[in-house]
Amino acid sequence: MSQGTDHGGADGVDGLYSGAADAHLTELLRTNSPTAYAALRELRARHHASVLAYARLCTTSDSTAGQLASQAFTTAARDTARGSEPSVPWRHQLLLLAAHLAAGWTTDERATGLDPSLRLVLNTGGGRWPPPPLLGPFQSLASRTQGLIWYGVVEREPEERTAALLGLTREDVMYETDAALQALAQACLRFRLAVSDDPRCQDFRRLIEESVRPVNPRHSTDLNSHMVICPHCSTAYGELSALRDHPRTALGEGLLPWCGPAYARDAREARDTPAVTRANALPVEVGSPWPAPAARPSRRRFALASAVLGVTLVPLLVVLLVRGGGPPDPQGTAGTPPATSAPSTPQATAPSSPGAANSPLPPATSRPQTTESPSPPPKPTPTVEPKPTPAP
Repeated sequence: MSQGTDHGGADGVDGLYSGAADAHLTELLRTNSPTAYAALRELRARHHASVLAYARLCTTSDSTAGQLASQAFTTAARDTARGSEPSVPWRHQLLLLAAHLAAGWTTDERATGLDPSLRLVLNTGGGRWPPPPLLGPFQSLASRTQGLIWYGVVEREPEERTAALLGLTREDVMYETDAALQALAQACLRFRLAVSDDPRCQDFRRLIEESVRPVNPRHSTDLNSHMVICPHCSTAYGELSALRDHPRTALGEGLLPWCGPAYARDAREARDTPAVTRANALPVEVGSPWPAPAARPSRRRFALASAVLGVTLVPLLVVLLVRGGGPPDPQGTAGTPPATSAPSTPQATAPSSPGAANSPLPPATSRPQTTESPSPPPKPTPTVEPKPTPAP
């Protein structure tokens, strides 16, 4: 199977930019030439399955999710063409755009298509997302480091795939991903201590680093006492511990404003959906050259249909059991006796002992098959008692 089938456009839509990094494709979007459209198609083929998966977490139907994902691509392409530089990797930028656009939907009729919990959070926050807690430290890193973290850790893209997206080699990805994650941890620590007004926090920096080491961590009583009264140091300690123990969950929650852990958990499944299905899964806006999608039934619809079917069949089964005295005969032929009735063979009509009457009947598959209706059992012959002989 080709790499493009596995990962949604690794070989490109038409092979024109199959080996180009996302950064090069971004530059092509700013050119006023047919190559801009080809570059946009390549970016869409690479990232639209993931964007659609995230849009589904924000909406209540596949059609609404497709509309949101399509709008995210359109907005990203327009902003890039105007000279805006993405501050995070392209896929991450598209997900942030989808969340931002969903927040704008709460003010018009499109709000009915958003997830109810999402609407509640936005309405509580005045229609705006609170900034993801790790986004600031993440944006302070070099784009190369960001890409290694996002594609290598959050998305768990194969090493070859991550290298192609970032314009690196497989060896670069292999040996630099762990260092990139450590760089993010250091950036988080710097950000948390920088906003503290307590001068003692900088003195505890080294102790925090040593207390979250993956091997032989060094715990400090002074640090524990300080974190009880200092929210900055305690937040830094919690973030570094989460990045060490559960990096994907911590990054999903810290870099996305909505359902980040769920997206990180299911990112591989969404990405590995067959390319033919993904190509038709993203609705587009009016006037776009991309084809319209075929709607895919959601899991909620399947669950609802299963529940309705169960409610309908259970009373029917009860009625059949009550009327027939047992489950219906699998043969399903008119005139065939129910499974609980005895076969029409003479040996089975009259048990020879009380124990034989309670013995199980042979299964239906062992009974002789016949196309004629079974003859009724013979009527019992009445017993005639002898008349008494008169005495001589």
